[in-house]
Amino acid sequence: MKTDKIALVTGSGQGIGRATAVALSAFSHVIIADIDKVSGKETVSIINKKGGSSRFVYLDVSDSDSITELFLNISSNENKLDYAVNNAGIGGEMKLIHELDLEDWDKILKINLTGVFLCMKYQIKLMLDNKFGRIVNVSSMAGTYGFSRGSSYSATKHGVIGLTKSAAIEYGSENIRVNSVCPGFVQTKILDDIPDYVLDFNKKYRVPMKRIGKPEEVAESICWLLSEKSSFTNGHSLYIDGGFSVG
Repeated sequence: MKTDKIALVTGSGQGIGRATAVALSAFSHVIIADIDKVSGKETVSIINKKGGSSRFVYLDVSDSDSITELFLNISSNENKLDYAVNNAGIGGEMKLIHELDLEDWDKILKINLTGVFLCMKYQIKLMLDNKFGRIVNVSSMAGTYGFSRGSSYSATKHGVIGLTKSAAIEYGSENIRVNSVCPGFVQTKILDDIPDYVLDFNKKYRVPMKRIGKPEEVAESICWLLSEKSSFTNGHSLYIDGGFSVG
């Protein structure tokens, strides 16, 4: 496949990130950025076997130097960026607020929120050069309400939505659209930290569709937000939760 569009997906070694990278490879060259070199290169292999174009770049979003190096790499190799998906994140400690250690709080804040901010900072600089850019930040349904024993995670995901809305206002006139997605219960490794009885309860009583979502379903929504099919959508937070948020 030949394309002049360049996409970046952080945390694309597995889950939603991998599914998004694979979907994006249908219409762009994809830069796979992940802290796990093995899984990241597996994503590259999957894309290339499908006839797409991709390459791997190491990225630790908790390390500002690593983020800087990534974008120096992109500037040197691709020299532009059309699409960006800020997906890298962690679930954090499942504790009550008074039990949380400052170290745990700082860790999830640095990865889930500061990492998104820094990536956006450099992404937007590249996009301003071409007066074109589409960014999707991966928030969560926990970014729209409180989450018992998940306050740190919820706080960071609320922050991602705030960053998204602010960026949409600041750069909409520059032909740069910024949106976010808010997945519900989706089959990723983050669910490993959630007890089975909690998942079973939510599937039975809280999710009208009575099932867990698939990473590919989130990926398709992200691709829509990046595409020109959503050309007048900016600053929006798209819920992908099987109806959880409406019940």
